[in-house]
Amino acid sequence: MRRIRSRQRAEVSGAMTPLLSAYFGTERDKTLDEELSLLIDAFLEADSVQDSRRVGRLHEGRALTVTGASGAGKSRALERLFIKREEFLGYGSKESDCPLISVTAPSPCTLRLLGESILKAIGYPVTRKLDENVAWDLVHQNLPLRGIRFIHIDELQHVAQSRNKVEIGKVQDTLKALMQDKDWPVWLILSGLPSVATFLAKDPQVWRRTRHVVFRDLEMPGDGPMIRKLVEFYGKDKGGRTVEITEDADFIGRLHHAASGRFGVMVELIQDSVRQALHLRDTSLLVDHFVAVFAARTGCVREDNVFAVPTDWDLIDTSCIWDTDAPLLEKESQSGKAKAKGKQKGERK
Repeated sequence: MRRIRSRQRAEVSGAMTPLLSAYFGTERDKTLDEELSLLIDAFLEADSVQDSRRVGRLHEGRALTVTGASGAGKSRALERLFIKREEFLGYGSKESDCPLISVTAPSPCTLRLLGESILKAIGYPVTRKLDENVAWDLVHQNLPLRGIRFIHIDELQHVAQSRNKVEIGKVQDTLKALMQDKDWPVWLILSGLPSVATFLAKDPQVWRRTRHVVFRDLEMPGDGPMIRKLVEFYGKDKGGRTVEITEDADFIGRLHHAASGRFGVMVELIQDSVRQALHLRDTSLLVDHFVAVFAARTGCVREDNVFAVPTDWDLIDTSCIWDTDAPLLEKESQSGKAKAKGKQKGERK
């Protein structure tokens, strides 16, 4: 594939690689780092005491939840920290001595499937369908063998989406059992949609062992200056384009609205727009690049394009765009209906 790719495409990819790997840190990264340090300290405090003297909070693992809307940037922030922390040296390699593994909760998520996912992350060869009890017996046997003390489960909301109260209860009990294991307690990092916190709150014993970091949506006008810096960071500092659109407060508002205030979505829109500029050999990052990217990412018609419409862009409903796989291909989309509804309200005034 590399051989048959045009020189222009190769040049664009070469310019995009450092841009895609660049990370724009915020205060919430600092908060997440501090909470992760507290979780690690809780483990070290318990591990420094002999088994017979472990009582109360020293006798059990703890949990940290990282929640926020889809596209808020949770997974990227966690992955960056896991790679950065010296305590997790070798993260991601099954051959390393890293005490942390990460899994994504399957969808739909049952206790058996979650157990098999953890076994695979540990490095245990799952060659056939395992019975639920067998899978979790193997999990408890292999965690000490691999020295795993921390388990990160992403997209944990997949458990609650099953709507099977029995299955949900079994997962809750199993997570609690991991933390309460007398011989090998485990510390959990649980990330996903806000419903993850609701899922854990149903079990008071799990809830009281848990601390929380919430990735909230950005808000205007308060976060306007940071959004400007974000565009300049990826467009100018990493993308090498001239960036003048940040001087336009209307554009900053449109970008915020297009991403529904979600930090991770905003980053992707900016990165993709820089790619569009590179592809067209434009030396400046322009609104037109965002128009094209938003259309391609959502499948919307021009009258529903936040960056294209001359006015009333704030009446376009973008709240569901990043929560669903269904593209906005129909002219009578939700955003169009919301726009029409907003105009009707204005006419009645």
